Amino acid sequence: MGAMEAFLATWSHARATFGEGTPETGATFDSSTDLHRLESVARTAAAAQHWSGGAATAYDAKNSEHADTLAKMADLDRRIGAEVDRSAAVIARGREELDAVRQWVLAAASSVPKSAAREQMIIPIVGKGSADMSEIITRSNGELAAVGGRIGALGDEYAALSGGGIAPKEGNPPPVDPLEEILREYQVSEDPDGALDWEPSGPLGWFTDPKHVTAGAARILDEMSPFELRDLQQITEAAAVEAKVRFPPQNGANDTADNHTDAFRHAYWNALMTQRFGEQWTRDFTTAHERLPNNPATAEAMDLYNNQIGRQIAVNNPDASPEQLADLVEQAVNNGDTVVVAPSGDELAWSNTIPLGDAGTTTPATVPGRAPVPTGTGPGGQYDPGGPGGFSTGGY
Repeated sequence: MGAMEAFLATWSHARATFGEGTPETGATFDSSTDLHRLESVARTAAAAQHWSGGAATAYDAKNSEHADTLAKMADLDRRIGAEVDRSAAVIARGREELDAVRQWVLAAASSVPKSAAREQMIIPIVGKGSADMSEIITRSNGELAAVGGRIGALGDEYAALSGGGIAPKEGNPPPVDPLEEILREYQVSEDPDGALDWEPSGPLGWFTDPKHVTAGAARILDEMSPFELRDLQQITEAAAVEAKVRFPPQNGANDTADNHTDAFRHAYWNALMTQRFGEQWTRDFTTAHERLPNNPATAEAMDLYNNQIGRQIAVNNPDASPEQLADLVEQAVNNGDTVVVAPSGDELAWSNTIPLGDAGTTTPATVPGRAPVPTGTGPGGQYDPGGPGGFSTGGY
Protein backbone atom coordinates (compact mmCIF):
# COMPACT_ATOMS: atom_id res chain seq x y z
CA MET A 1 0.00 0.00 0.00
CA GLY A 2 1.45 3.35 -1.05
CA ALA A 3 1.45 6.55 0.97
CA MET A 4 -1.58 7.96 -0.84
CA GLU A 5 -3.61 4.76 -0.44
CA ALA A 6 -2.75 4.64 3.26
CA PHE A 7 -3.80 8.28 3.67
CA LEU A 8 -7.11 7.74 1.90
CA ALA A 9 -7.85 4.65 4.01
CA THR A 10 -7.12 6.60 7.20
CA TRP A 11 -9.18 9.52 5.93
CA SER A 12 -12.14 7.21 5.31
CA HIS A 13 -11.94 5.94 8.90
CA ALA A 14 -11.75 9.51 10.20
CA ARG A 15 -14.64 10.68 8.04
CA ALA A 16 -16.80 7.75 9.17
CA THR A 17 -16.53 8.93 12.79
CA PHE A 18 -18.62 11.97 11.83
CA GLY A 19 -21.49 9.80 10.58
CA GLU A 20 -23.77 10.35 7.63
CA GLY A 21 -26.85 12.44 7.00
CA THR A 22 -27.91 15.76 8.46
CA PRO A 23 -27.03 16.09 12.17
CA GLU A 24 -29.99 16.37 14.54
CA THR A 25 -30.61 19.96 15.60
CA GLY A 26 -31.63 21.27 18.99
CA ALA A 27 -35.15 22.10 17.81
CA THR A 28 -36.10 18.45 18.30
CA PHE A 29 -35.32 18.71 22.02
CA ASP A 30 -36.34 22.31 22.76
CA SER A 31 -39.91 22.62 24.01
CA SER A 32 -39.20 25.83 25.89
CA THR A 33 -41.85 27.83 23.99
CA ASP A 34 -44.63 25.44 25.00
CA LEU A 35 -43.33 25.27 28.56
CA HIS A 36 -43.24 29.07 28.88
CA ARG A 37 -46.83 29.16 27.62
CA LEU A 38 -47.83 26.70 30.33
CA GLU A 39 -45.92 28.78 32.86
CA SER A 40 -47.96 31.86 31.87
CA VAL A 41 -51.18 29.91 32.23
CA ALA A 42 -50.14 28.74 35.69
CA ARG A 43 -49.28 32.25 36.84
CA THR A 44 -52.63 33.61 35.67
CA ALA A 45 -54.32 30.93 37.77
CA ALA A 46 -53.28 32.57 41.03
CA ALA A 47 -55.90 32.95 43.73
CA ALA A 48 -58.32 35.78 43.03
CA GLN A 49 -58.32 38.85 45.27
CA HIS A 50 -61.66 37.91 46.81
CA TRP A 51 -60.25 34.54 47.99
CA SER A 52 -58.15 34.77 51.11
CA GLY A 53 -57.21 32.72 54.10
CA GLY A 54 -55.02 29.71 54.73
CA ALA A 55 -56.33 27.65 51.81
CA ALA A 56 -55.75 30.51 49.37
CA THR A 57 -52.23 31.02 50.67
CA ALA A 58 -51.42 27.32 50.34
CA TYR A 59 -52.90 27.24 46.84
CA ASP A 60 -50.87 30.26 45.73
CA ALA A 61 -47.68 28.73 47.11
CA LYS A 62 -48.24 25.47 45.23
CA ASN A 63 -49.30 27.25 42.06
CA SER A 64 -46.24 29.50 42.18
CA GLU A 65 -44.02 26.47 42.75
CA HIS A 66 -45.59 24.76 39.74
CA ALA A 67 -45.03 27.83 37.56
CA ASP A 68 -41.41 28.12 38.72
CA THR A 69 -40.84 24.46 37.83
CA LEU A 70 -42.23 25.03 34.34
CA ALA A 71 -39.92 28.03 33.93
CA LYS A 72 -36.90 25.98 34.99
CA MET A 73 -37.89 23.16 32.64
CA ALA A 74 -38.18 25.66 29.79
CA ASP A 75 -34.71 26.99 30.56
CA LEU A 76 -33.27 23.45 30.66
CA ASP A 77 -34.93 22.59 27.35
CA ARG A 78 -33.54 25.74 25.78
CA ARG A 79 -30.04 24.97 27.05
CA ILE A 80 -30.07 21.35 25.93
CA GLY A 81 -31.31 22.45 22.51
CA ALA A 82 -28.38 24.86 22.31
CA GLU A 83 -25.92 22.08 23.21
CA VAL A 84 -27.35 19.79 20.53
CA ASP A 85 -26.99 22.64 18.04
CA ARG A 86 -23.35 23.03 19.10
CA SER A 87 -22.81 19.31 18.59
CA ALA A 88 -24.36 19.48 15.12
CA ALA A 89 -22.12 22.44 14.26
CA VAL A 90 -18.99 20.55 15.37
CA ILE A 91 -19.95 17.59 13.20
CA ALA A 92 -20.75 19.75 10.17
CA ARG A 93 -17.53 21.72 10.51
CA GLY A 94 -15.47 18.56 11.00
CA ARG A 95 -16.91 17.03 7.84
CA GLU A 96 -16.19 20.17 5.82
CA GLU A 97 -12.64 20.45 7.12
CA LEU A 98 -11.88 16.77 6.45
CA ASP A 99 -13.25 17.10 2.93
CA ALA A 100 -11.05 20.15 2.39
CA VAL A 101 -7.95 18.27 3.61
CA ARG A 102 -8.67 15.39 1.25
CA GLN A 103 -9.15 17.73 -1.69
CA TRP A 104 -5.91 19.54 -0.91
CA VAL A 105 -3.89 16.31 -0.64
CA LEU A 106 -5.32 14.97 -3.90
CA ALA A 107 -4.68 18.25 -5.71
CA ALA A 108 -1.14 18.55 -4.38
CA ALA A 109 -0.36 14.92 -5.23
CA SER A 110 -1.71 15.33 -8.76
CA SER A 111 0.84 18.06 -9.38
CA VAL A 112 3.76 15.74 -8.58
CA PRO A 113 5.38 14.54 -11.81
CA LYS A 114 5.30 10.83 -12.56
CA SER A 115 8.82 9.61 -11.95
CA ALA A 116 10.78 7.15 -9.85
CA ALA A 117 10.83 9.72 -7.05
CA ARG A 118 7.07 10.36 -7.13
CA GLU A 119 6.29 8.22 -4.08
CA GLN A 120 8.96 9.95 -2.00
CA MET A 121 7.70 13.37 -3.11
CA ILE A 122 4.14 12.48 -2.10
CA ILE A 123 5.12 11.48 1.44
CA PRO A 124 5.46 15.06 2.82
CA ILE A 125 2.11 15.97 1.22
CA VAL A 126 0.47 13.02 2.90
CA GLY A 127 2.27 13.89 6.14
CA LYS A 128 0.80 17.38 6.21
CA GLY A 129 -2.64 16.05 5.33
CA SER A 130 -2.42 13.46 8.10
CA ALA A 131 -1.32 16.08 10.63
CA ASP A 132 -4.20 18.37 9.65
CA MET A 133 -6.61 15.44 9.85
CA SER A 134 -5.34 14.48 13.32
CA GLU A 135 -5.78 18.06 14.52
CA ILE A 136 -9.37 18.15 13.23
CA ILE A 137 -10.25 14.85 14.91
CA THR A 138 -8.59 15.82 18.20
CA ARG A 139 -10.27 19.23 18.33
CA SER A 140 -13.67 17.88 17.32
CA ASN A 141 -13.52 15.06 19.85
CA GLY A 142 -12.61 17.55 22.55
CA GLU A 143 -15.49 19.85 21.63
CA LEU A 144 -17.96 16.97 21.47
CA ALA A 145 -16.74 15.64 24.82
CA ALA A 146 -17.29 19.08 26.33
CA VAL A 147 -20.81 19.17 24.90
CA GLY A 148 -21.44 15.70 26.29
CA GLY A 149 -20.24 16.81 29.71
CA ARG A 150 -22.56 19.80 29.72
CA ILE A 151 -25.51 17.68 28.58
CA GLY A 152 -24.73 15.25 31.39
CA ALA A 153 -24.82 18.13 33.86
CA LEU A 154 -28.16 19.23 32.44
CA GLY A 155 -29.41 15.70 33.00
CA ASP A 156 -28.52 16.06 36.66
CA GLU A 157 -30.50 19.31 36.78
CA TYR A 158 -33.50 17.59 35.19
CA ALA A 159 -33.22 14.80 37.77
CA ALA A 160 -33.02 17.27 40.65
CA LEU A 161 -36.03 19.15 39.30
CA SER A 162 -38.09 15.98 39.18
CA GLY A 163 -36.95 14.83 42.60
CA GLY A 164 -34.27 12.49 41.23
CA GLY A 165 -31.60 14.44 43.03
CA ILE A 166 -33.04 13.71 46.46
CA ALA A 167 -31.01 11.39 48.64
CA PRO A 168 -32.29 7.80 48.72
CA LYS A 169 -34.76 6.97 51.44
CA GLU A 170 -33.49 5.20 54.49
CA GLY A 171 -33.21 1.49 53.83
CA ASN A 172 -32.59 1.85 50.08
CA PRO A 173 -29.00 1.21 48.95
CA PRO A 174 -27.24 4.17 47.31
CA PRO A 175 -26.74 3.94 43.55
CA VAL A 176 -23.59 2.13 42.42
CA ASP A 177 -21.14 4.00 40.22
CA PRO A 178 -20.22 1.49 37.48
CA LEU A 179 -16.73 2.96 37.12
CA GLU A 180 -16.06 2.55 40.82
CA GLU A 181 -17.37 -1.00 40.53
CA ILE A 182 -14.95 -1.72 37.67
CA LEU A 183 -12.04 -0.26 39.63
CA ARG A 184 -12.90 -2.44 42.61
CA GLU A 185 -13.80 -5.68 40.86
CA TYR A 186 -11.28 -5.84 38.01
CA GLN A 187 -8.30 -6.59 40.23
CA VAL A 188 -6.27 -9.77 40.60
CA SER A 189 -3.85 -10.77 43.32
CA GLU A 190 -0.11 -10.69 42.74
CA ASP A 191 1.45 -13.85 41.37
CA PRO A 192 2.71 -15.74 44.44
CA ASP A 193 5.76 -16.84 42.44
CA GLY A 194 6.61 -13.30 41.38
CA ALA A 195 7.93 -12.25 37.99
CA LEU A 196 10.89 -13.26 35.87
CA ASP A 197 12.65 -12.64 32.57
CA TRP A 198 11.31 -15.28 30.20
CA GLU A 199 12.56 -16.44 26.82
CA PRO A 200 11.78 -19.55 24.76
CA SER A 201 13.82 -22.64 25.47
CA GLY A 202 16.10 -24.14 22.86
CA PRO A 203 17.27 -22.52 19.63
CA LEU A 204 14.23 -20.23 19.47
CA GLY A 205 15.58 -18.36 22.48
CA TRP A 206 18.72 -17.44 20.56
CA PHE A 207 16.77 -15.03 18.39
CA THR A 208 14.53 -13.35 20.96
CA ASP A 209 15.04 -10.92 23.80
CA PRO A 210 13.87 -11.89 27.30
CA LYS A 211 10.44 -10.62 28.34
CA HIS A 212 9.61 -9.63 31.92
CA VAL A 213 6.44 -11.55 32.78
CA THR A 214 4.76 -13.11 35.78
CA ALA A 215 5.67 -16.67 36.66
CA GLY A 216 2.15 -17.78 35.73
CA ALA A 217 2.38 -16.17 32.31
CA ALA A 218 5.79 -17.80 31.82
CA ARG A 219 4.32 -21.24 32.49
CA ILE A 220 1.63 -20.63 29.88
CA LEU A 221 4.24 -19.51 27.36
CA ASP A 222 6.36 -22.59 28.07
CA GLU A 223 3.45 -24.78 26.95
CA MET A 224 3.22 -23.11 23.54
CA SER A 225 4.74 -24.47 20.35
CA PRO A 226 7.16 -22.39 18.26
CA PHE A 227 4.37 -21.72 15.76
CA GLU A 228 2.04 -20.53 18.51
CA LEU A 229 4.74 -18.32 20.00
CA ARG A 230 5.36 -16.82 16.59
CA ASP A 231 1.67 -16.06 16.16
CA LEU A 232 1.44 -14.57 19.64
CA GLN A 233 4.38 -12.28 18.93
CA GLN A 234 2.87 -11.14 15.63
CA ILE A 235 -0.48 -10.48 17.29
CA THR A 236 1.20 -8.42 20.01
CA GLU A 237 3.13 -6.36 17.48
CA ALA A 238 0.10 -5.92 15.22
CA ALA A 239 -2.03 -4.65 18.12
CA ALA A 240 0.62 -2.12 19.13
CA VAL A 241 1.02 -0.80 15.58
CA GLU A 242 -2.71 -0.63 14.86
CA ALA A 243 -3.34 1.18 18.15
CA LYS A 244 -1.03 4.00 17.10
CA VAL A 245 -2.69 4.20 13.70
CA ARG A 246 -6.25 4.31 15.05
CA PHE A 247 -5.49 6.46 18.11
CA PRO A 248 -2.21 8.30 17.48
CA PRO A 249 -0.35 9.26 20.69
CA GLN A 250 -1.14 12.88 21.46
CA ASN A 251 1.69 13.77 23.85
CA GLY A 252 4.75 12.29 22.18
CA ALA A 253 5.48 8.99 20.48
CA ASN A 254 5.74 7.15 23.81
CA ASP A 255 2.37 8.34 25.12
CA THR A 256 0.75 4.91 24.82
CA ALA A 257 -0.27 4.07 28.39
CA ASP A 258 -3.52 4.64 30.31
CA ASN A 259 -5.18 6.37 27.35
CA HIS A 260 -7.23 5.68 24.22
CA THR A 261 -4.23 4.18 22.43
CA ASP A 262 -3.78 1.78 25.33
CA ALA A 263 -7.49 0.94 25.49
CA PHE A 264 -7.56 0.05 21.80
CA ARG A 265 -4.33 -1.95 22.02
CA HIS A 266 -5.53 -4.15 24.87
CA ALA A 267 -8.97 -4.76 23.39
CA TYR A 268 -7.62 -5.50 19.90
CA TRP A 269 -4.83 -7.69 21.29
CA ASN A 270 -7.41 -9.78 23.13
CA ALA A 271 -9.73 -9.92 20.12
CA LEU A 272 -6.96 -11.27 17.88
CA MET A 273 -5.79 -13.77 20.49
CA THR A 274 -9.35 -14.96 21.04
CA GLN A 275 -9.70 -15.73 17.34
CA ARG A 276 -6.37 -17.53 17.28
CA PHE A 277 -6.20 -19.29 20.66
CA GLY A 278 -9.75 -19.24 22.00
CA GLU A 279 -11.50 -17.07 24.57
CA GLN A 280 -10.64 -19.11 27.65
CA TRP A 281 -6.93 -19.39 26.92
CA THR A 282 -6.77 -15.68 26.15
CA ARG A 283 -8.49 -14.88 29.43
CA ASP A 284 -6.05 -17.08 31.36
CA PHE A 285 -3.00 -15.60 29.70
CA THR A 286 -3.97 -11.92 29.88
CA THR A 287 -5.11 -12.26 33.49
CA ALA A 288 -1.81 -13.90 34.43
CA HIS A 289 -0.11 -11.07 32.56
CA GLU A 290 -1.61 -8.51 34.99
CA ARG A 291 -0.51 -10.24 38.22
CA LEU A 292 2.69 -8.21 38.46
CA PRO A 293 3.87 -6.99 41.87
CA ASN A 294 2.54 -3.55 42.82
CA ASN A 295 0.49 -3.23 39.64
CA PRO A 296 -1.31 0.16 39.98
CA ALA A 297 -5.03 -0.27 40.54
CA THR A 298 -6.36 2.03 37.81
CA ALA A 299 -4.01 0.62 35.17
CA GLU A 300 -4.82 -2.96 36.17
CA ALA A 301 -8.58 -2.44 36.17
CA MET A 302 -8.43 -0.59 32.87
CA ASP A 303 -6.43 -3.36 31.19
CA LEU A 304 -8.52 -6.23 32.57
CA TYR A 305 -11.78 -4.54 31.63
CA ASN A 306 -10.67 -3.59 28.12
CA ASN A 307 -9.26 -7.10 27.66
CA GLN A 308 -12.72 -8.46 28.35
CA ILE A 309 -14.30 -6.05 25.86
CA GLY A 310 -11.91 -7.23 23.16
CA ARG A 311 -12.57 -10.91 23.84
CA GLN A 312 -16.31 -10.35 23.72
CA ILE A 313 -16.02 -8.54 20.39
CA ALA A 314 -14.18 -11.54 18.94
CA VAL A 315 -16.67 -14.02 20.39
CA ASN A 316 -19.57 -12.03 18.93
CA ASN A 317 -17.86 -11.77 15.52
CA PRO A 318 -16.12 -15.12 14.94
CA ASP A 319 -15.78 -14.63 11.17
CA ALA A 320 -14.45 -11.07 11.28
CA SER A 321 -11.17 -10.29 9.55
CA PRO A 322 -8.40 -8.56 11.53
CA GLU A 323 -9.36 -5.25 9.92
CA GLN A 324 -13.02 -5.76 10.77
CA LEU A 325 -12.08 -6.56 14.36
CA ALA A 326 -10.00 -3.39 14.46
CA ASP A 327 -13.00 -1.40 13.19
CA LEU A 328 -15.22 -2.90 15.88
CA VAL A 329 -12.69 -2.20 18.62
CA GLU A 330 -12.22 1.37 17.39
CA GLN A 331 -15.97 1.81 17.49
CA ALA A 332 -16.04 0.47 21.05
CA VAL A 333 -13.42 3.01 22.15
CA ASN A 334 -15.22 5.88 20.42
CA ASN A 335 -18.58 4.82 21.86
CA GLY A 336 -17.27 4.63 25.42
CA ASP A 337 -17.51 0.86 25.79
CA THR A 338 -13.90 0.87 27.01
CA VAL A 339 -12.29 2.78 29.88
CA VAL A 340 -9.24 4.99 30.29
CA VAL A 341 -7.53 6.47 33.32
CA ALA A 342 -9.24 9.70 34.34
CA PRO A 343 -7.16 12.92 34.50
CA SER A 344 -6.92 12.56 38.29
CA GLY A 345 -4.99 9.30 37.85
CA ASP A 346 -6.84 7.49 40.63
CA GLU A 347 -10.17 6.98 38.84
CA LEU A 348 -11.44 5.49 35.59
CA ALA A 349 -13.47 7.22 32.90
CA TRP A 350 -15.44 6.00 29.90
CA SER A 351 -13.29 6.44 26.83
CA ASN A 352 -15.80 8.70 25.07
CA THR A 353 -15.86 11.21 27.93
CA ILE A 354 -12.16 12.13 27.85
CA PRO A 355 -10.70 13.98 24.84
CA LEU A 356 -7.73 12.38 23.11
CA GLY A 357 -4.57 13.41 24.91
CA ASP A 358 -6.35 14.27 28.17
CA ALA A 359 -6.34 10.87 29.88
CA GLY A 360 -4.47 10.75 33.17
CA THR A 361 -1.43 8.86 34.37
CA THR A 362 -2.20 6.11 36.84
CA THR A 363 -1.20 6.68 40.44
CA PRO A 364 0.85 3.98 42.21
CA ALA A 365 -2.04 3.09 44.54
CA THR A 366 -2.98 -0.59 44.51
CA VAL A 367 -6.19 -2.44 45.37
CA PRO A 368 -6.21 -6.02 46.71
CA GLY A 369 -7.46 -8.52 44.16
CA ARG A 370 -8.59 -12.11 44.04
CA ALA A 371 -6.57 -14.99 42.69
CA PRO A 372 -7.91 -15.94 39.25
CA VAL A 373 -9.26 -19.41 38.59
CA PRO A 374 -7.56 -20.72 35.42
CA THR A 375 -9.79 -22.52 32.96
CA GLY A 376 -7.08 -25.03 32.22
CA THR A 377 -7.69 -24.60 28.51
CA GLY A 378 -4.65 -24.78 26.29
CA PRO A 379 -4.17 -22.80 23.09
CA GLY A 380 -7.11 -23.55 20.83
CA GLY A 381 -8.58 -22.24 17.65
CA GLN A 382 -8.10 -23.53 14.15
CA TYR A 383 -4.55 -23.39 12.95
CA ASP A 384 -2.56 -25.10 10.23
CA PRO A 385 1.09 -25.23 11.32
CA GLY A 386 2.05 -25.78 7.71
CA GLY A 387 0.35 -22.59 6.58
CA PRO A 388 2.04 -19.22 6.25
CA GLY A 389 0.52 -17.74 9.40
CA GLY A 390 1.48 -14.25 10.38
CA PHE A 391 -0.75 -11.22 10.76
CA SER A 392 0.77 -9.50 7.74
CA THR A 393 -0.13 -12.36 5.41
CA GLY A 394 -3.75 -12.68 6.44
CA GLY A 395 -3.43 -14.93 9.47
CA TYR A 396 -2.73 -13.83 13.00
